[in-house]
Amino acid sequence: MKRIGAIAAFEMKRMFQKPQSFLLMFGMPLLFTFIFGGLFSEGEENKPIISVVDLDNTLLSKTLIDEVKSKGLVDFYIDDSQTADLKFNDQKISGYVQLNSGFEIELLDNKTPEVVFVSQASFEGATMIEQIINDSIVKIQIGVTASSFYQKVTGEELKVVQDQIVEETSGIPTSVETVTVTKSNEVATMSNLTARSAGFTIMFVMISMLISTGVLLEARQSGVWYRMMSTPVSRTELLGGYLLSFFLIGWIQFGILMLITKVVFHVNWGNLLANIVLVSCLLLCTIGLGLFIAGFVKSSEQQSVFGNLIIISTCMLGGVYWPLEIMPDFMQQAARFVPQYWGLEGFTELAARGGNILDIIYPICVLLIFTGVFLTIGMKRIRFE
Repeated sequence: MKRIGAIAAFEMKRMFQKPQSFLLMFGMPLLFTFIFGGLFSEGEENKPIISVVDLDNTLLSKTLIDEVKSKGLVDFYIDDSQTADLKFNDQKISGYVQLNSGFEIELLDNKTPEVVFVSQASFEGATMIEQIINDSIVKIQIGVTASSFYQKVTGEELKVVQDQIVEETSGIPTSVETVTVTKSNEVATMSNLTARSAGFTIMFVMISMLISTGVLLEARQSGVWYRMMSTPVSRTELLGGYLLSFFLIGWIQFGILMLITKVVFHVNWGNLLANIVLVSCLLLCTIGLGLFIAGFVKSSEQQSVFGNLIIISTCMLGGVYWPLEIMPDFMQQAARFVPQYWGLEGFTELAARGGNILDIIYPICVLLIFTGVFLTIGMKRIRFE
């Protein structure tokens, strides 16, 4: 064990002595997460911005505005006509709603008032805004009809009854309750930032492992392997030392990236024990893939070229760069045959659904099957004589 530990320590020291290693292992994953994960949009709802031009300025026109605001689906700002036009032309708002003079009078006369909604051609939420406005007008019309009937029955002033009904109904919450099904109350959905953070961490760990396993080919090319074999160290101890160094390097990279994204980007990775098991299985699979590729090439340069091509293409297929849901069905099915897919499945279960180690048994088993296949073929094909 001492010899295995010494070899592992030497390889780790050699790896971290290179300044470019830190850029590849830590700088690039964080940069890609920043670009593809939408760092600054994390936690923001990105609601469309709509201006309201109230030319009627009456109780019912204000009631309509308050009713639409209460939906919480858009950000409404009260502007005059000139300001709204200026913002619209400068594309600072998605559109504007104009309530014409006589809005309240038409409602009191049991007429449907005309509301003008002007939107940008690129605004996809126009139909939603129209529906919200129509629903709100219907609700106000019901209130007005009720107040008119109540006024006739009781003889109270219409204005008083109307104000009372508006006051009573304005605070009524929506009748639809949104329930998020999750195993933990800590997180409900896996944000784009979390998904991309997990995905790019996997990708750059795989690239780093590819470089690390290429050391075996470099040792054969440079004759280092033969010189080490002349010492009292056995081949098993040499391989054990190298594999241990690969595993520890991968864990250092994965662990630091997870810690940074948790502290700085507020990414919640979920259950600690389950993450340790999942990351360990993923690293073993990645090491196996590196040895598998090394078994089919003749030099470390060839391994770098073909290995990066394989890793990047399978990362695209496995959902690292974008959600799998946007891909065609046949590609979603093909993604099941790459380890990145199962790694992301495990992280999704832990980070988005609050799962534990029992909930990721299936992804872990699949990753271990990949590991067994890669290591078996890779170890058989690598030759050092």
